[in-house]
Amino acid sequence: MKPHLDKFSSVGAVIAAAACPVCFPKLALLGAFFGLGGLAAYESQLFIAAQALALLATAGHVIAHRSKWLLGLALAGAIGFFAGLYAADSELIAYGGLAALVAASAIDLWRRLPGRQSRS
Repeated sequence: MKPHLDKFSSVGAVIAAAACPVCFPKLALLGAFFGLGGLAAYESQLFIAAQALALLATAGHVIAHRSKWLLGLALAGAIGFFAGLYAADSELIAYGGLAALVAASAIDLWRRLPGRQSRS
């Protein structure tokens, strides 16, 4: 479970954010397309879940720290996500941070596929 903590958490954070129409309106369009609009009644819980999963994804990268630049990308993404939500009050920064977390997880997953040689 530990090697996949960052991947599951990143995907979970995006899904939770996509089901949260007021908090993340652009992702909510994607969520509505996939039928997550019915979860709008649980928006406050999903907002907390998205934040918890972003922290969990970051923790997974810190624990695994297979690559310094991927760890840096994940940390920058988490800082950007929370800074966008609370410090800067900027959707663009929050979305960018969430995208950086997902990118770090996707790149790490790609590098760990069978037949690929891992380089740090």
